[in-house]
Amino acid sequence: MLDIKNRETLEIYVLGDDFKFYQNLKYLPLTSYPSNNQSALIIYCLGGKAKITVHEDVHWIQPEELIILLPGQFVSFSEPSEDFSTVTMVISTSLFSDALSGVPRFSPHFFFYMRQHYYFEMEDVETLSFVDFFELLIRKAVDPENQYRRESVILLLRILFLDIYNHYKINSLDSTVTIDVHKKELTHKFFQLVMSNYKVNRSVTFYANSLCITPKYLTMVVKEVSGKSAKDWITEYMILELKGLLTN
Repeated sequence: MLDIKNRETLEIYVLGDDFKFYQNLKYLPLTSYPSNNQSALIIYCLGGKAKITVHEDVHWIQPEELIILLPGQFVSFSEPSEDFSTVTMVISTSLFSDALSGVPRFSPHFFFYMRQHYYFEMEDVETLSFVDFFELLIRKAVDPENQYRRESVILLLRILFLDIYNHYKINSLDSTVTIDVHKKELTHKFFQLVMSNYKVNRSVTFYANSLCITPKYLTMVVKEVSGKSAKDWITEYMILELKGLLTN
């Protein structure tokens, strides 16, 4: 059972590298300089404070805050206070993709929105509900008699991410609602390719060829869906990577 009052550091590898759980973790598994985050992280702050930067948005993590980080975000972590402590889950890109595969495709704007809306202040009742959720998730994941541990974790994570997506839909104006579904899907595939290839492939032509479309059409679609051109997005990832290397 999860005990948020227990200050002993606990680390549980419940599904190999796919899913890791930490209790009372002081130093988050993030670099002190901006780097491309390869995992999804669910972080609940037990106490203290620390500095986190997502892309260029700086935030000081506070007690009773929930932090949600997604794969592909440029993140840095630094300056934890002596009493900083968290309950943290680390979810591989593969497990994250599987959790989202059973729901309608999330709008590309959701991933842009989460660059600045990745922290949530928790009320007392919400904290209790979240602790219950953590307990259920861990119980399902470590049960030796559960032959479907991975599937159970995927279903529970799917509920969590759907709740977050619902929060986004309520609190944002999604300008892509009238855009063709095919264009949204194409833009999503473009971003997946960029996150995997931007270090070695910086040409719009490469991404267009990978998607079997013309560079002109790719630029038009990405601009319509995201508000920025394909070249602008590739350049942004390159600049953030360079900033991280310079900082390091």
